[in-house]
Amino acid sequence: MKNVIIKQVYAVGMHHSGVRQLDVGPIYYCGKEEGNPKDPNTIAVYEDKNLRHVCYLRREDAAKLKDIVIYARGPCYLRAKFGPEKFSRFKGPQQNCNIGFISNESDATALVAILNGAFIHTIF
Repeated sequence: MKNVIIKQVYAVGMHHSGVRQLDVGPIYYCGKEEGNPKDPNTIAVYEDKNLRHVCYLRREDAAKLKDIVIYARGPCYLRAKFGPEKFSRFKGPQQNCNIGFISNESDATALVAILNGAFIHTIF
């Protein structure tokens, strides 16, 4: 089994679920949100395994990650690295996060091919 860590993905929409930001340090869970009519690539972030929804991954990041999360064996973990940042007056705050999951040893080469150039990542 290989551990995969993908760095610098952004969580958005925290203020819609009642939390102003993700706490830095605790582990959150993320996964594809099936049946979303607005965006079929949506990846939701949950506070706990009981699926209490807190935010989403940024649309651009979710589109790139849609081919990657299928390699996860078990849950995908998300951890906020910094507090939220506001990049423009037209978009809400975004929070820098890392995603981690476990994949099969045989999937490592396919993951490297997909991740190179798209994300900063570590596979060990």
